[in-house]
Amino acid sequence: MNPYTFAVAGDWHGDIQIARHTVRVLGRLGIKTLFHVGDLAVRWPGREKGKFDRRLEHELASAGVQFLFADGNHDNHKELRGLPLQADGTRRLSDHVSYIPRGTVLEVGELRIGALGGAYSVDRKWRTEGKDLWADLEEPTALEAELLISRGPIDVLICHDVPAGVTGLRHDLKLPREIDFASRRTRDLLQHVVESMRPRLAFAGHWHQRHTEVLGWPDGTSTIVHVLPHETYWGSNSAIVSSHDDGLIVVEPLPRKL
Repeated sequence: MNPYTFAVAGDWHGDIQIARHTVRVLGRLGIKTLFHVGDLAVRWPGREKGKFDRRLEHELASAGVQFLFADGNHDNHKELRGLPLQADGTRRLSDHVSYIPRGTVLEVGELRIGALGGAYSVDRKWRTEGKDLWADLEEPTALEAELLISRGPIDVLICHDVPAGVTGLRHDLKLPREIDFASRRTRDLLQHVVESMRPRLAFAGHWHQRHTEVLGWPDGTSTIVHVLPHETYWGSNSAIVSSHDDGLIVVEPLPRKL
């Protein structure tokens, strides 16, 4: 395996400050690829629609970084699905920004990276359909999961929610039973995906906390799940992933300063 390094970031929710900081640090490090786990908020409706998108593209172009993102629950699913389709299966937002549709597998270096974004919005009662909620599109489907599985083994999974086998998350939202039950649909589906595909790494966000947990499989292999926090946590929102020629894959925090 040829050495290759890329980065993965947690939820940003349209925050240009953490986007700018992250991209500039990556530029100084010479890291040219950044994945994102969703809740990015590009093409977000409203008076300032497109402002974050343009500023993000400017930072990426200046640093020479390509940005590829899965969708979260708080993303404009309708517009993302209408973006121009590229030969690699991604959908292009701008020169340096591409959306990875659910079920897509990309070749990065010699790694195979799969994506299955989306999640249930536990705050949907406070949101407005078509303005900041796309309820019928926000959760991944069984068909999308099976499409990903059908594409063969992957090394890394980029998702938004967290597989159900991860039990160490801090649950401080105290969700009503029916909302908690609904939110588990995606987690159960992701568990099925990781059990079927057994990637070496999975990266998620959604629950606004930093957590790492190992899921072990009967054949002795395992999947290390990294849950990344949202934009408030500058020191741990992003991680650097390095593959080495001996097959080792190392995950380290992104330096806050260089």
